[in-house]
Amino acid sequence: MLASLISSRRILKTKLLDFLGLPDNCQDKTDLIVNRIVSVLEVNAAEEKRFWETFKSELAVAPVELEAMLDCSAAERQLWIEQGKLPILEYRSFRKSGIHLEYPVHDRRFILSLTQSEINNWRKEPKRLIKSHRQTAASFSTENFAENEQSRVAFSSDWEKIIADWKEQGSAEISATFQLAYWTVWASRWAKENQLKSQAVESNKIYETHQQEWYERKNKAVKLLIEMPYAMLYFYRPPDADKLYLELCDDHQNMMKDGYYWDKWEFFNQNRKLVNRCRECVYCETKDYYSLYYLEIKSDKFPDLSFSYHTPYTIGRKFLPHPETLPAVDHVEQDGIFRFGRSLLEQEKVIHTEKDVLVKFEAALTEAKKFV
Repeated sequence: MLASLISSRRILKTKLLDFLGLPDNCQDKTDLIVNRIVSVLEVNAAEEKRFWETFKSELAVAPVELEAMLDCSAAERQLWIEQGKLPILEYRSFRKSGIHLEYPVHDRRFILSLTQSEINNWRKEPKRLIKSHRQTAASFSTENFAENEQSRVAFSSDWEKIIADWKEQGSAEISATFQLAYWTVWASRWAKENQLKSQAVESNKIYETHQQEWYERKNKAVKLLIEMPYAMLYFYRPPDADKLYLELCDDHQNMMKDGYYWDKWEFFNQNRKLVNRCRECVYCETKDYYSLYYLEIKSDKFPDLSFSYHTPYTIGRKFLPHPETLPAVDHVEQDGIFRFGRSLLEQEKVIHTEKDVLVKFEAALTEAKKFV
């Protein structure tokens, strides 16, 4: 079982050789190397521990596999993560419909160590806690409401001072631009928040709808901001900007296996003409699929303040200039308080409620249109 797991994860042959202390030019077939590793692990506990630590990332468990291993729902998995019962090893990302999405993976050793008894106890805990939560909710709600209201009032006062400062030291135009830039950040974060909720809650389409609406607002704002005098639009093309898709026919799939190729891409690279001539094999390239438009908002009047946003090329090409007409950047940074794309912190949800952000965003959008 371990041998098939290692093979299915396509761990680089060089890493497997390095684990065994063999040279990179070793001519042994991958299957033979995998079997040698399994043999070592079966008799040496120290090497087994070193193996799991060395390849913990390659052997990590993704959400769908985890739900199958624990026989749990997506909602249960998300709850157990939030409760700290399922530690996250790292986050990985993928793109869907031009949107950058993240998902957690978990250390396989930990998942395999869980017993059915532990899982059953986790399921019982919410039922035991409901009564306790109901008893304490009333006392907490009044106190939390007062604290949250105080935080919102404090932010509102500070925000008015910030706007006044932008107008006095800059101009009405700078203030309008910065206000729209600021609320566009929070529009993007509420899009991310609804995206996470849509993944955690089964059969609930309302969050997907809200997510799409927030991304549409963000794109509307970006389209307006690039026309402002304090905006600079760039294009970022990463080293592997194109999305590649390959599906081999049955004959070439068998040829790949018989030839001990590491994966279908190695087979394709060595047999490109053969695959391209085949009517049943499918190979296609989507140019600039992973490229980004990068918008920066700043003014010399406020050298320490800047906003920056990225828009996937697959979305931005519908309303932004052609990449060849824009200056190129070799990297895209998203740091600091105005970093785009991250989810909301709990305190931010209190101060920047979804309803309030929507009101402020629409008002800023209307005000910015006066200067275009």
